[in-house]
Amino acid sequence: MPFSFTWSGVLLLINFIIVLIFAIRVLYTQRNIGTAIAWLIILFVFPVGGILIYLLVGEVRVSKKRLARTKKMIKFYDEFAEEYMPSKHFNPDNEIPPTFRGIERMAKQATRLGASSNNSMQLLSKTDDILQSMIKDIEQAKSSFLLAFYIIEPEGKINKLLEAIKVAAERGIHCIILADDVGSAPFLKSEWRIKLEQVGVFIQTSLPIGIMQTVYGRNDLRNHRKILVVDYQIGYTGSFNLIDPVLFKKDTGIGEWVDVMMRCEGPIVLEMAAVLYADIAVEDGVNLQKIKDYLNQQVTQDSGLTPPDDGNVIAQVIPSAPEQEENIIYETILCAIHLAKKSIVITTPYFVPNEPLLLALTTAARRGVDVTLILPKKNDSTMVHYASRAYFPLLLKHNVKIARFDQGMLHTKTLVIDGEFSLFGTVNMDMRSFFLNLEISLAIYDKEMTKKIAQLQQKYLEQSEFITPKGWRYRIKLWGLVENIVRLMSPLL
Repeated sequence: MPFSFTWSGVLLLINFIIVLIFAIRVLYTQRNIGTAIAWLIILFVFPVGGILIYLLVGEVRVSKKRLARTKKMIKFYDEFAEEYMPSKHFNPDNEIPPTFRGIERMAKQATRLGASSNNSMQLLSKTDDILQSMIKDIEQAKSSFLLAFYIIEPEGKINKLLEAIKVAAERGIHCIILADDVGSAPFLKSEWRIKLEQVGVFIQTSLPIGIMQTVYGRNDLRNHRKILVVDYQIGYTGSFNLIDPVLFKKDTGIGEWVDVMMRCEGPIVLEMAAVLYADIAVEDGVNLQKIKDYLNQQVTQDSGLTPPDDGNVIAQVIPSAPEQEENIIYETILCAIHLAKKSIVITTPYFVPNEPLLLALTTAARRGVDVTLILPKKNDSTMVHYASRAYFPLLLKHNVKIARFDQGMLHTKTLVIDGEFSLFGTVNMDMRSFFLNLEISLAIYDKEMTKKIAQLQQKYLEQSEFITPKGWRYRIKLWGLVENIVRLMSPLL
């Protein structure tokens, strides 16, 4: 039979060749097997749309300008540590529990930020307490305060904080706000931005989106950090965005958002400031010199950058970003889980593990470690809700305990190992937090502070219901099919 030439056949062949080229690229560029498989499925099932999506978000692409500034940022970390961080506070290796000294060294090698001693910390677990404490510290600021938040939503209770910022700026306090272009879009487009800039507040957009960013980078790389630094004496970080927990996403029906923040005093506050300043410097080459000039001006003043040192908590700031060579927070989490001997307790709003994390949790449970996951029963992300449930059967099979918090949207991100070591910050247990977002965690090498975090986790457990293997088996089978279909896309969530 002679070959029949048709334009539809030619187009089909061209389409197949293009998809094949992209499939080969996926195999060469995606180090994670699960991610590679997910992209291959998308490319072959949805060839045209799949190619467009891959071009937009398939690879971690950062513009050359940003990469060049990132190198300067790493140098800035080194210079900041040398100039402004007194060495007597930043070499507490012998005071760190021997089991976890390797974590401190690994993180310091990747970020240039080591553990410090003489810190004091206060755990704030109620939104009203968080806001009242932050507003009070802003009102009492003597020289400066710096804010970096993924979401700033100018409504409800947050208006009181924005008003406090405005009043402080009017009395001459130096103020910087770094706001993510996507998460804080309502604030960046609001009258509040105009009001604050009019009184001298410097507002920098983090990771701006746009057509050029789509061409040279990725629009879905987000700055997920939450930081407040006041006078270099007081620092906050944790899971709380600047939102009213009752009003934020109220139409989703998930209830009130449940968050925590850590109020810190001591040398660790300087590390928070270093992370925030570096993020600002990366956005604009001019910013870096401005920051250096300002810091030099500050150290000549009486207050300087000398933090209080009467605390007894040893802790370390661990920042991560897609520009870094190591995925340091992800590696820290895996390392900590493998070091566990007695217990692991994790609270996270978004649980979409990859194979190494899933294996770390199940093997820990199999070797006798008590492993508990605390997740929200309702989730604001439908895809994550179903994807996470797909992993429950395997986890339950290996005696991992799963508790579902049903008193609102549990947004807290904590990890406690053996009651001796804890991670506290902005990182979710999903691929976006591990590999794409700018995140920040506190590694806490202190039993007493870790005990307080563990007590908070216990309060969450008291407001949760545990899933039983038998009960999970007898639910509607159709949901299992939906969950496993969504799970195929989990490396991309």
